[in-house]
Amino acid sequence: MSKVSNPEAITNDPFAILKDLTSAVNQSTVERFEDREVQMMVLYALENRSCFGEYAVILDSLLRARGLYPYLDTESLYGKELLSHEAHRPIGLEEIVLHQEQAEVYLRLMAGENVVLSAPTSFGKSLVVDAVVASGKYQNIAVVVPTIALIDEIRRRLSLRFGQTYKVITHASQALEARNIYVMTQERILDFTEMPQLDFFVIDEFYKLDPRRDADRSFLLNQAFYRLLKTNAQFYMLGPNIERVPDSFSTSLRSTFISTPYATVVTEQIRIESSKHDALEKLISLCKELDDSTLIYCASPASARRVAAALVSSRLMERSDEVASATEWVADNYHPDWIVAKAMSYGVGVHHGKIPRALSQYAVRSFNEGKLRFLVCTSTLIEGVNTKAKNVVIYDNRVATKKFDFFTFNNIRGRSGRMFQHFVGKVYLFNAPPQDDLPFVDVPLINQSPTTPDSLLVQLEDIDLTDESRARMVELKKNSDLSLELIRSNSGIDPSAQLRLAAEIRSNGSKYFPLLRWTGFPDYDQLEAVCTLIWNFFVQSSRMGGVYSAKQLSFRIDRLRKARSVRKLILNELAQQDSPDADAAVEDVLDFVRTWASFHFPRYLMALDRIQREIFEPWTGVAGNYSAYAASVENLFSSSGLVALDEYGIPLQVAEKISANLGDHSTVDGAIAGLRGIREVHLDKLSVFERELVISAQKSLGQASRTPSKPQGDLPDVTKRDGGSQA
Repeated sequence: MSKVSNPEAITNDPFAILKDLTSAVNQSTVERFEDREVQMMVLYALENRSCFGEYAVILDSLLRARGLYPYLDTESLYGKELLSHEAHRPIGLEEIVLHQEQAEVYLRLMAGENVVLSAPTSFGKSLVVDAVVASGKYQNIAVVVPTIALIDEIRRRLSLRFGQTYKVITHASQALEARNIYVMTQERILDFTEMPQLDFFVIDEFYKLDPRRDADRSFLLNQAFYRLLKTNAQFYMLGPNIERVPDSFSTSLRSTFISTPYATVVTEQIRIESSKHDALEKLISLCKELDDSTLIYCASPASARRVAAALVSSRLMERSDEVASATEWVADNYHPDWIVAKAMSYGVGVHHGKIPRALSQYAVRSFNEGKLRFLVCTSTLIEGVNTKAKNVVIYDNRVATKKFDFFTFNNIRGRSGRMFQHFVGKVYLFNAPPQDDLPFVDVPLINQSPTTPDSLLVQLEDIDLTDESRARMVELKKNSDLSLELIRSNSGIDPSAQLRLAAEIRSNGSKYFPLLRWTGFPDYDQLEAVCTLIWNFFVQSSRMGGVYSAKQLSFRIDRLRKARSVRKLILNELAQQDSPDADAAVEDVLDFVRTWASFHFPRYLMALDRIQREIFEPWTGVAGNYSAYAASVENLFSSSGLVALDEYGIPLQVAEKISANLGDHSTVDGAIAGLRGIREVHLDKLSVFERELVISAQKSLGQASRTPSKPQGDLPDVTKRDGGSQA
């Protein structure tokens, strides 16, 4: 291994090294237990290909023997090797060549099998999705991803490749066309009142079905998975290294589980000895030695802020002219002292869950283009978003306050290296790695147990319940003052919490009737009343999204209505601080907007709306209607189309500037159609950065499908049910 990774040693005697490597490759075809090490040796040789000179043609034979067909030099291929290379091109995607293991998965899918794939980050699992789409075999496809960041990445890729033949849909309110690809989080899948007909679906990062990762979102993903299964569509589930799935999973769902260590890049681990007192100092020293693109993983936004501030203070890099317009825009629209603006000006990007999506996308794009040398991130970037990082520095060994396990560690270090970008990636560890123990993934939908929550079981048909689960549902129905249809409609909310809330309203009907029967917008007393019920019955923690109490929640919702501007909210927040802290003010506001305004409050408010209707309408014939207010809060008192453009890379501030040129932007489809039609002359009043964002978003749309569209049905605009981790 040492010789093949050493360019000088290769140059001194390339033939001898290739001879030894050939022997190892031939041996590995018999003794498979050595495969991983041999694979690494071949990849090291590939990294140093130029050192082999005229003997590099031998390396191509070794690459073919290892199934690394995408890496073959086609100019030197002939006969059997050329035939093998061409045989690994998928139908309809002739510019792509699959490696041996990808081709096996692809052929199984093309044969109609359901496949669950566990493989390293560098495997290229998503490329198999593109190959399946390119085959043209499937008319309607769903791709379920854990985060909105991944929605954007996958939407861009699929739109550019297949925009002429498929409509890529990201919201349940969008109209259907003849052929559709739904790219959605589990929350958005659950927004459909009725699931559309599907032929094929994909669940990315399928390990998140296990509630030990994130219980709340796991049960929503299990519910979304259940709804997808009920379409009888073929499926492909993919994720990083998993030891096994339940036997019952494979048998009951007639699926094939494939677990492979097959890697297409080498990952080198280097331990950095440090303590909590000198870790930042050691990090800065390390970064001074690194010339290539570097991803720095931190446990939380607060940790990312400290690291970014240290990089800026070190003056490791000069101010970057390439992102000067972006830096100025962030300073003007949020605050000049916000670390995101200051760090960007010195070539350091920041990516975590409190940063607006369009800015996070811009940071990743700029990092991949080489405009930013460092990208400081949390787990929001690690979960599947592709970057071109040569180096990964794992500065913290936690996700938020919890130490990560070997599975999460594998996922983080897998961000180093990338096919065709870096054959060898380096991972620098500031803490000892966790114990080597790849996990077993539990799926509560399949393995129902006493810990499976009622909120999931109530969504299942009777035939899919175990005897124990069925008995629990009979008991729930017997003791319920609410209809099961209503409880089911409040997806993901604990049925017992719904029943307790209903009991509170019933027992104090004369108190709550005047406070809950409002329609349109509430007065302040009515807003405080609904916030109190939401907080007391639906919120499971003492603090969430920067909110500590029902009174604070109602105050911040009302202040959002009055300000209608993130910049104004930030200034208000700063004015209330005893010691002004721009970072805290900006991120507290953005945390509230994403966690509460854009997700939890509309969701909880509509759950309360359904409950009060079922109580008051039989009593009085009159009830409240909160749908207009829920939609207004969710859309930040703007239009749903303009807010949705943030996911396409255009911040709301920019979307509102170009709104007059977008036509009817009251819907997502309307805003996208308007964006397609904008010409450069319409952008003359925008800054350089703003124009760049609009043009990039336009390019990401691909070509519009030419098939006639039809509406999906009368769906409400309150569709963006995406909370997401704030790590």
